[in-house]
Amino acid sequence: MTIEILYEDEYYIVVNKPSPMLTHPTQENRKEKENLLFAVRDQINLKLYPIHRLDRQTSGVIIFGKVPKAVTAIKLIWNTDLVKKEYFALVKGVILRGGKFEFPLKNENKKIQDAVTNYNPLEVYKDVSLVDVEIRTGRRHQIRRHFGRRMQHVIGDRRYGKKVHNNLFLEQYGLDRLFLHAHRLTFDHPYLMKRIVVNAPLMNDLKDVIKKLEST
Repeated sequence: MTIEILYEDEYYIVVNKPSPMLTHPTQENRKEKENLLFAVRDQINLKLYPIHRLDRQTSGVIIFGKVPKAVTAIKLIWNTDLVKKEYFALVKGVILRGGKFEFPLKNENKKIQDAVTNYNPLEVYKDVSLVDVEIRTGRRHQIRRHFGRRMQHVIGDRRYGKKVHNNLFLEQYGLDRLFLHAHRLTFDHPYLMKRIVVNAPLMNDLKDVIKKLEST
């Protein structure tokens, strides 16, 4: 599989992660040989360093560092206003105006952490809404948990969502994964001293779902 490269310079490379590919090796998935980090490394023949990750079923923008100092530099600004991370999500329910989730979430060690998610509606299809989401913090499953807590779960979410609703989208729209896509990454480049905006086209499987929703 050839991974789509969205942006590249001497410090960073940004790619469009397909679903359901693992972003990079973790302790729990250390036996898996196929992951995005290794695939891009082999594609450009250069060692890469992870900066962040997306859930396996989430597609979209991922940035890797080409040198260790580049990773350190961008991590220093990662959860500040100098970096903006935006997603497309299809969620249950009718959302007519923008809003914010800012209730805390527990991490894997049960520690309570602040979590902020902004969202704005883009389109409503019967009883589901396509929303543009911006996360201001990077908590585990943040978007999925925030929307799920409000009974507006991300469609296709088998962990926090509703089985009957997910099965409906599988049967009628062919959606066999999470409808969550990181569509834009904006950051102030630590070395080039300019703002970089990278857009990731929506994957074809998610485009097909939207087309079917528009035709019904």
